[in-house]
Amino acid sequence: MSRFGLTVAALVLLLGTGTFFVVLSLGGEEVAADEAALDTSAAAETSTSSTSTTSSAVTTTTSSTTTTLASTTAPTSSTTTSVASTTSTSTAPTTTIAMPPFSSSVSTPTADQLHASWEPGCPVAPADLRLLTLSHWNYAGGVSSGQIVVAAGLAADVIDIFADLYEAGFPIERMELVEQYGGDDNASMAANNTSAFNCRLVTGGSSYSEHSYGRAIDINPLVNPYVKGSTILPPAGAAYTDRSLDAPGMIHAGDEVVQAFAARGWIWGGTWSSLKDYQHFSTTGK
Repeated sequence: MSRFGLTVAALVLLLGTGTFFVVLSLGGEEVAADEAALDTSAAAETSTSSTSTTSSAVTTTTSSTTTTLASTTAPTSSTTTSVASTTSTSTAPTTTIAMPPFSSSVSTPTADQLHASWEPGCPVAPADLRLLTLSHWNYAGGVSSGQIVVAAGLAADVIDIFADLYEAGFPIERMELVEQYGGDDNASMAANNTSAFNCRLVTGGSSYSEHSYGRAIDINPLVNPYVKGSTILPPAGAAYTDRSLDAPGMIHAGDEVVQAFAARGWIWGGTWSSLKDYQHFSTTGK
């Protein structure tokens, strides 16, 4: 090595564990560098791939003293935390909502309650009738409470019939006393209202209808119209004269409605030959 006023006596760079040593010396002495150490340092320098934080060596030099501060490189440990991702598949419990129980009540109607459907001279008196309050399925899929008036002697059978319809889930759009329509049967039918007692004449005749005795019931009359030749009642029921349709509330031969009435001896107007009264059930077949 060459000599200068300040001679670098030795430079040892040792990399392997991440430690550097720098030595500066004053004087005219010449120190041979350890070539093997340098080769080792170079190899360590190229093989090191870990991330580290290095503080430079600080050397304070005076005229007679060399102070060497070893700069220690502390490897930074990189910790990887692996979080297992777990997908949990669970089946939501099936909630069964109990069907509300069928309910019914019976009372004797007053003349005031029948102010539009009864008058003195009608075949039966209010005392011979019964006002039934019955639960039924509506067109919205819920349960409604409706009212119907029938002959006193038929009340128990009618309750059983509507209990069967309720159990079968058969929908009834509405079931109101015809008083809500001023006793007008045409208005009641147009509203698809299920009804029974109404002291009136038979359609197209001069005698009392079976409804006047409380022994006939019309079910969902709009979708189960009266059909005789070109006469369709209610007129809007013309859309449902095609009995192959399956609209809500329609009645078909042999279905749960026909069976429920037939089990108590009632006859369906849909079986008549001279005309078809698909809404109509009666105990006399009239």
